[in-house]
Formats: sequence, structure tokens, C-alpha cells
Amino acid sequence: MWRRFSEVISFDNTYNTNRFKLPLFQVTGQTCLGTVFNAAFGLIDNERLEGFQFLANGIHKLLDRYSIRAPDVIITDFDKQMKQALGVEFPEAQQQLCIHHINANVMLQSKRRWMYTTRDSSTGEESNSDDPNATLNRRDRQAIRACDAQGEPTTQDNFSQPITHDYHGVHTLWRQVVFAETEADHEKAWKCLCTEFEDQRGILMYLYGTYLPVREQWARCFIRKFRNFGIRVTSGTEASNNNIKSYLLNGMSHLYRLVEAIKGMLEDQERDFRQACALDEVLTAREHLGRGAEYLGELPQVVSQKALSLITRQYRKALKGIPSPANPWPDAMRLCDDDCTVAVELGIPCYHIIYQKLVSATCLTKWDIHPRWHLREPSSGDVYRRILDPKIATSLRGRPKNNPQPLPASMASAKAPRPIICKSMQDDSGQLHVRRRPDTKESAKQGNDPWIWENDWGAGKWPEDSTKCTKKAVSMGAIK
Repeated sequence: MWRRFSEVISFDNTYNTNRFKLPLFQVTGQTCLGTVFNAAFGLIDNERLEGFQFLANGIHKLLDRYSIRAPDVIITDFDKQMKQALGVEFPEAQQQLCIHHINANVMLQSKRRWMYTTRDSSTGEESNSDDPNATLNRRDRQAIRACDAQGEPTTQDNFSQPITHDYHGVHTLWRQVVFAETEADHEKAWKCLCTEFEDQRGILMYLYGTYLPVREQWARCFIRKFRNFGIRVTSGTEASNNNIKSYLLNGMSHLYRLVEAIKGMLEDQERDFRQACALDEVLTAREHLGRGAEYLGELPQVVSQKALSLITRQYRKALKGIPSPANPWPDAMRLCDDDCTVAVELGIPCYHIIYQKLVSATCLTKWDIHPRWHLREPSSGDVYRRILDPKIATSLRGRPKNNPQPLPASMASAKAPRPIICKSMQDDSGQLHVRRRPDTKESAKQGNDPWIWENDWGAGKWPEDSTKCTKKAVSMGAIK
């Protein structure tokens, strides 16, 4: 399955799988059905750069040994050491950050950094305070899950309820920043967030310094230009973490027992996938059969139900350009341009192509769909057969943007926190180069840099309370 679905893979660690307390490194992917499969495993005795370099190098050797194509997209959480090691071994792969982890961290840090104004009953003086030890409750986790499961992103035009002025409101507006379809809407959503919560400078500073420099790895308007097949989270890897533990009696197994459990899990995954593909060929949803589904042609028996669902969404958009009793004079369908990235991202025909098929009364064929979505691969071992049926090449759009990128000066509006700017930090093109956070704990403790964000060293807390940190930034000219 790794050779067949090698385009998008996820990396993560899990714990409590052996008596030696060695973290178990997992490489996972998704099938055409949307199910998860495990590609590779590894054990390391540390989570530093050298440990991840050893694992990434081992993955690279496996790819070469078994003639597996290198991944186009790699999805991880925000682990700096892991990202650096993967960037060295797979320089041509575009790295993405799991939006579930980002949204959860934004919710948690907004709750911790929210400034509450309190009044002293004896003196009548007002003071600001935060809650650095706050944790997510049940309502917070439900809001995060609802954000991950939403079909259409929430925008300013379709809010069902007014934005509350609390950390939940921050999370609601942050979703606009994440799921904006265009870069202009992305920047507009960020300015709206800064305007609505201009009194919460600690939260804005955290978002501006931590996530915006790497927005090409999580913002919808950027990642839709890469072929990720709609995969934006590492939830499959998280599910695999729980799955492997179900094959172990406890977390004190020896390594031989761990290997046996992994083999048993892989055998079950392969068997379940074959059975699910066989069912998918026989059982087809009613909306993909009969009247109104003629445009699909042979696809219901060739591609997976997940692919058919994605194609149906594009079909509904294409119907808006077809005359009907309810709309006899529809607006003219615009031509497909570079802004339409459905074929690039998902590997299916966009609604422009489906519209042309409907107008010409022709059907889609399996050659219009990326081979990843096919239920079965050609079983012929003839080498000439593989030449006639090659893998579809991806549409390359420049080199991967796996490092923090300079932000436009327009993103640092008057309502947003401004980084320290000197002559060398702003070039002739108007690009604003954001000062990076300290590379080590020692440099952060020296107090020479006012920008100290949620670190990757494990604590995830402010080194000092947010009030002092904000005052320090103000004194150094960071916030005006």
C-alpha cells in the first residue's frame, strides 16, 4: 500500500509501547477509501535532531530499496527538530502542518493569554491578569472538533451568531484565517481578527510570531496549490497510535512482542483494505446511480466512494451554469484559470471540466481521475503495461516553502502587533522580515530578544507572565 499511496504521508511519535520507554516513530498514509495504513516504524532513544535524522535517513533508504516514490507532501505537527530532519532528507517535498494541532494550540494559548481586567474593591484600581495554567475543557474540545469537521469554512457573511469577545471568539475568527480560499481573504481575515481583539496584544503577538511566518504550510489559500488529496491533519497517525496499543497488553512489552504486534496490525490493515475495496465496487450510493448520474459513466465501479463524493461536489457547482426551470438564464460559466486548483489538489476534474462534459453530453472516464482514487491497480506484471499506464505527474508550482517566509508589510496593520523593524529588516520590495525567536533555551533566558513565543522545547508556556512580556515589548518599541 505504501508504493501505491506514497504521495502524502504523515510522521508522528507515540509513547508507552515498550518497557524501555523508547518513542515509537510511525509513518502513515491514507488509502483511496480514506482509511489509514502504516508504512514504516522506528525506535529512537531521544527526540533531538540527530534522532530524527536517523529515522528520516532510514525512511529514505527504504524508499530506494523498494523503488517507492518519494512523497510530494509531508504532514507533521509543529515539531521543529522533526521538520528540520525531514527537510534535509526530502527537500523536494512540501511540508504541511496539521491544522488540528494548530487550532488546538490557538484555543489553548488564547485561553491562557487572555487578559482579564479586575478591580480592587478597596482601592478601586484596575489590573490585568491572565491564566497561564488554564487547560481545555469539554466545550473547548468540541469547538475544535467542529472546526475540523466543517464542510464549508465560516466567513464573515455566514456567521450564525455574533462573535463573542472571549477566547472562543478568537478561535472563531482564526478559522477564517485558516480556511480563507484566497490570499486576499486570508489577509482580510487576519486584519479583522486584529481589529476585533486589539485589546488582547499578547494573543496577537503569539499568533503573529508563531504561525504567520509559516502560513504557507497550513493556510488553505496556500496548501490548496499542492497535491495533498484534501489531507490536512495527522488524525490518521493519532488513530494509528491508539491502534497499535490495542495489540499490546500493556506499555511494558519487550521489543520482540512489539514487532509481533506491528506485524499483526499490518496484516489486519491489508485484509480490511481488500475487503473494503470489494464492497466499494458492489455497494454504491444512490446519488451516484440512475438519473442525474449519467455524467459519471463507469466511475461508480472504478473509483472509491470518497472520490465520487468529491466529484459530486464539483458537479453541483457545474449545475449552476446549466439552464433549469428554476434558473432558465444562468450566469455564464467562467473559464478555468490558475485560481482553480481542484485538479491539482485533489486529482479530480473541477466543475469547469464537468460543465463542459454536461454541455457536450459526454461522460467522465477513469483517465480523468488520478490513479490514486482507483479501487484496483492493474495486476499485469508486464513492464510494457506499466509504460502504457504510467503514474500521472504532479503539477509542480515552484520549490517547497518549508522555511519561515517574510510577511507582507500589510499584515502588520496599525491594529496588529508590530515586530521590531530596522533598515536591514525591510527590503526594497516592501517585504517585512520578522525577527525569529531564539534557537536555544539559553539564548531565550538571556533576555536579549523580546519575542519569546511558545517554544518547541516542551513547556509551551510563557517564561514570564504575559503582562511583563507585553510591557517589555512596548518599552522596546515593538507595539505602538
